[in-house]
Amino acid sequence: MKLSSRLVALLTTLVMVPALLVGTSTQTAHAEGWQPKGGGVFNDPLADHAAKWRIVNHVDAAVANARKGSRIYISTYLMDARDSVDHLLRAHKRGVQVQMVLDGVYANNAQSRRLATAFNRDNRAKRKGTFKDGTLRRWGKDRSFVTYCQASCRGKIANNHSKFYVFTHTGTAKNVVMVSSSNLNRGGAEKGWNDLVTIKGRPKLVARFAQVHVEMSRDRPVPGESLRAWRVGPYFVRFYPKRSSGDPVIADLNKIKCYGATGGAGRNGRTVINVAMFAWYNERGFNIARKLVQLADRGCYLSMVYGAPGPELRKFLTDATKRNPRIKLWDSRLNLDLDEEYEIRVHNKFYLVQGHYGKDKSAYRVHTGTANWAEGTLHAGDENTINISNKGVWRQYMDNWDHIVKKGSRRVGTRIPASKQIGSRQFPRLSPDMAVGRPAVPQAQLKKKQDRQDDAQSQSQD
Repeated sequence: MKLSSRLVALLTTLVMVPALLVGTSTQTAHAEGWQPKGGGVFNDPLADHAAKWRIVNHVDAAVANARKGSRIYISTYLMDARDSVDHLLRAHKRGVQVQMVLDGVYANNAQSRRLATAFNRDNRAKRKGTFKDGTLRRWGKDRSFVTYCQASCRGKIANNHSKFYVFTHTGTAKNVVMVSSSNLNRGGAEKGWNDLVTIKGRPKLVARFAQVHVEMSRDRPVPGESLRAWRVGPYFVRFYPKRSSGDPVIADLNKIKCYGATGGAGRNGRTVINVAMFAWYNERGFNIARKLVQLADRGCYLSMVYGAPGPELRKFLTDATKRNPRIKLWDSRLNLDLDEEYEIRVHNKFYLVQGHYGKDKSAYRVHTGTANWAEGTLHAGDENTINISNKGVWRQYMDNWDHIVKKGSRRVGTRIPASKQIGSRQFPRLSPDMAVGRPAVPQAQLKKKQDRQDDAQSQSQD
């Protein structure tokens, strides 16, 4: 059901007038004046513990500093980080309204159920209607809840794969949106390269995320077209699934022109495209790959790093590098213990454009979010993406792309130098029981079946 204009206005009022939500006393975990860093945040699964957990810790810090009476909206596919759960429980205890929609299969575990037990204590399934702020009355007076979507929250099949963390007031920052490729889980921190972008001071953007979050919390297919798309300043957000035909990624790529870049953007007047993509396969994946290669054939520079491509698509991209010198390809997959599973790889889902995009001949753009380049992410599951036109954010993402390629990837189609071979100092070989993300105790020795399931899930990335 499409939300009424009155409800959208109420949601906007909710985030535009934080004084209505914020109490006078605040328990903070940081110095007075703290607020989350804006722009890009990136983890490094090949570095120390702090670097691995940088994204999760960034979200946790915002939760720890959420003001009494403020609200947090969360959607995530996986959720097993104990510290994150503890921060959310403490926030709820001090009067923060915490509203969470989680995937009913992959996020339903012992840790997330701790949240559900606390937040859902006053829930009443038969209670009808909504509060003035748009929250369903079924969630109780504390306005907090955890709901597990049984398939796609707003669709009929697949999963809730969205990942966003939204705060009406944290520290000294109001109306904060965080969009990430990372879940709040161990696998996201230790087994994949991930990104998160933080946007502050955007009440209308928060209201749009809140609007979709209300739809997701109902856990039923929305009638009509389920794609939601809005522009707020330099940001353009989309929420899937999409029932109608057409691919928004292809539509965006069609705006790229390979010549005419000015103002220092691009390279020698040509547009430059950089891609970091996790799952990339099937017909939709091929359509996007063909479009990218077509752009390179027209004169653009195209550099890509992949994490989980289909074998046919990997061959297609590899063959393209052999005939077009403007196309470069890197493989981020690292199998450090030489078993059947990759320990580390790119889990990002972003691409960058510098050059001629639409009418802008000096564009610096970041297109990121949760959607892999595969069919299900378009028409089946819940996903969220954001397109950003901002040179500073592009610079942060470009530096991270360079870091992934230099530190954690190997060039496809070239001889692998000794320094980047498995067993080298940079990529030391691990014994099977020491592999990144593996449990310290073999699963056969774990006492309970649920513990085994939860532990195996913690290794997941997606």
